Amino acid sequence: MVKNSNKKFAMHPRNPLRTAPNYTKLAIKHKDFRHVCELELNGKVSLNFRNERTLRELTKMLLLEYFGLQVDFAPGSLVPTLALRLNYILWLEDLLAPQKLDAVRGIDIGCGSSCIYSLLGAKKNMWQMLALESKQTNIEYARQNVARNELQSLIEVYAQPDKQSIFSSYFESESAATKANFHFCLCNPPFFDSNAANPFGGNTRNPQRRPAPNNVRTGSAEELTCAGGEVQFVQRIVDESEMYKERVLIFSSMLGVKANVPKIMDYLRERKISNVCSTEFHQGHTTRWAVAWSHQPICLSD
Repeated sequence: MVKNSNKKFAMHPRNPLRTAPNYTKLAIKHKDFRHVCELELNGKVSLNFRNERTLRELTKMLLLEYFGLQVDFAPGSLVPTLALRLNYILWLEDLLAPQKLDAVRGIDIGCGSSCIYSLLGAKKNMWQMLALESKQTNIEYARQNVARNELQSLIEVYAQPDKQSIFSSYFESESAATKANFHFCLCNPPFFDSNAANPFGGNTRNPQRRPAPNNVRTGSAEELTCAGGEVQFVQRIVDESEMYKERVLIFSSMLGVKANVPKIMDYLRERKISNVCSTEFHQGHTTRWAVAWSHQPICLSD
């Protein structure tokens, strides 16, 4: 079944950031965040979203304020925006709801140094998470973030020995053989094509329809680029999903370019995978897309 859920341009209805935070009050409460705020003449504070340090302190503050999570990021690594990650988590909640599961196990493909998806899933929903990561610095920071929040019983950070592997390295390991199957996987794939002459120079936005992004780009080249960009990365997830169709109930991935959604849908169709759905994540001026598919006889709807 193909389902496109193009809802009105708003955050998920359960997203707490749907109501804009009061940065003035939060600046008074959180000292480190206050240091990156700018005081306006009317007494309110404003933020320079084009400053990387500001984005780091903002995300750290919001995670602490809304979820009681203390998180740090490796220098130069991707700084995740909380509203977008929450929209993804909430969509997965909707997809899983019909299954009426007592316990949920998920896979975070490329958890980064923040390990934000796994932390949110574990803290918010008590999900058991397997966080996959290949970059050693990110692995160290991710494990520290898990330990700092005392979530070791719910989150395992697995060091991927093979950067080209999505699931194979883990599922073919001895430890995975005795563990339960998973109910979903999620992924925020590398956005840009490392084979392009100027990977970061392309304009994926229509300036007449979508304003320029307010936020500065963060993240290392390894986190932001891969051969073939996000399309080929997600195609690799699709390929490996056929190998482990009994191990994961719902496969999913985010996409950063709208035009890439039909490319992935076409690829799924070529592989004769028809149980699919897609959605949009809206947060301010930023829009992202996601696709999900299953090899098992469940109804994918949100």
